[in-house]
Amino acid sequence: MQFKITLRCLDANPVLPVNYQYELSAWIYRVIRNADAEYAEFLHRHGHTTGRKTFKLFCFSQLQAPKYRVEGDRLLIQSPLISFRIGFYLDRTAEEFIRGLFQDQQLRLGDRLSQAALAVETVEMRPLQWPDSPGPVRIRMLSPLVVARKHTDSPSDEYLPPDDPDFGPLFFLNLLEKYRAATGAEPPAYWNPEHFVFRVAPGREPRSKLIKIKSDTRAQTKVRGWMLDLDLDAPRELLELGLLAGFGRMNGEGFGCGEIVRNERRRAV
Repeated sequence: MQFKITLRCLDANPVLPVNYQYELSAWIYRVIRNADAEYAEFLHRHGHTTGRKTFKLFCFSQLQAPKYRVEGDRLLIQSPLISFRIGFYLDRTAEEFIRGLFQDQQLRLGDRLSQAALAVETVEMRPLQWPDSPGPVRIRMLSPLVVARKHTDSPSDEYLPPDDPDFGPLFFLNLLEKYRAATGAEPPAYWNPEHFVFRVAPGREPRSKLIKIKSDTRAQTKVRGWMLDLDLDAPRELLELGLLAGFGRMNGEGFGCGEIVRNERRRAV
């Protein structure tokens, strides 16, 4: 299930850093930890593992604001309410539990230069709305999609653009690895990745975003992802996993959250 969390700004003129993803991720972990320390520790240290890879199996979008302004590396929020989407790949019985975790929460979001006081206004369940017609499903990224290629002779990964020939195959390889981690089973034999369809959807030019994690600290890293629409044709179970747990890499850090396109949305910040 996906949830839409609406936040009320408690400050008159809230200002956030452009790179707020790490701080928002840390707050999400704190909310989970305060309610269920064992589950939070599992997510933080272990997650769901297959082979040598670990997945947190949740994702969240960028903040959505009706009106804002960017000045340098600061976001000036000009509306009383902002929101974000969060997805968890969990048993259906856990949905009410998750909704209850976030209700009535307050937080201060930001860095050493600027912070904004926020309070959770509403937590809405958002069931996935699948199209009635068969064929490709259009997915809009609500936070940057990160796909990377490993090099044996380099300690760092190469972040790929969506027109790289390896982008689509690595995108589906990541989903299949998540499936193994989430279910503890191999994908069905009739799932043939060679028949899966990955296509950048027309009408929305892919936009690159370079995000700083732990900005202005010794541990700072830079991650490049892409905001874009995708037309995907693959087993619905696999696409549902991506929509709830995230597509691509680093989902628990604020990357790879998507939604099924049915109408236009407010701009992400």
